[in-house]
Amino acid sequence: MGVFISYSSKDKSFVEKLSNKLVENRVGVWLDKWEMKPGDSLIDKIQNGIEDSSHLLVVLSKNYVESEWCRKEQNAGLIKEIDNKQVVVIPILLEDCTLPMFLREKVYADFRGDFDTGFTELFRSLSMIANDHMGRFYNNGLVVDFAFNWGIVDDSFVLYLDFINFLDKAERTFLLQVEVKGNDVATERFNEQVKIGREWLMPETVLLTLHEHPILNALNIRIINDQPYFYRIGIKDISTEQIFYVTIRGVLMGKDDGNDVLVHFSDYTQNIMDDRKERFSGYRR
Repeated sequence: MGVFISYSSKDKSFVEKLSNKLVENRVGVWLDKWEMKPGDSLIDKIQNGIEDSSHLLVVLSKNYVESEWCRKEQNAGLIKEIDNKQVVVIPILLEDCTLPMFLREKVYADFRGDFDTGFTELFRSLSMIANDHMGRFYNNGLVVDFAFNWGIVDDSFVLYLDFINFLDKAERTFLLQVEVKGNDVATERFNEQVKIGREWLMPETVLLTLHEHPILNALNIRIINDQPYFYRIGIKDISTEQIFYVTIRGVLMGKDDGNDVLVHFSDYTQNIMDDRKERFSGYRR
């Protein structure tokens, strides 16, 4: 889920600068000039943009408050916020102007002075959707909090996936950990990607590889109360000579209720990929 920006076309220079800065910080942006194509329904496209966004940024200026169309976009976002709490409306004050009544009680990001200072204020409210290292999804009745991290450890490329699984009313949780370690070829490839500012490419490729590998895709993980789960496999890319050593560990924690746990590995990789697609569907590099 990204952000929808409601603004006056007369302020497009500022909005383009803001949008590019958000994209640089991995926040998906719905901006009409990026999304609209000849023949599109303006009303339908904007309605869908607001529905698909988690935040509505309202760029307040004298031009904006005088625009009837901008007020319609603003009201649509406010109605959605009031109705189902699925969107957060954030005012952005570009210059001194008369604030709309429904926005006067909201804390705004102040861009009347320095742009970087205003952006820092704004980004504090958006950092959650920009953070691609952690999140939450729901899997067959389970609430799953996850962390997705990678980097160089002991001179090797390493990727970690950590999942904490729990039921709201249960007195136990279980931990599922995945470690992927690359060989020298994979590590060298990752270091090359870092140098050109594309360090995200290796983690995304590894995640897709984990999901599509036939053995891992069909892997059922059964965790027994007093027996931690352990599984290891090596994956080799013949064309590039990259090898990834995958270790999966699972353990139950909390109160013993006598029941084992059975989960499907592919559910976890699929949910992470879906989460990333949803967060960064508007992300442009």
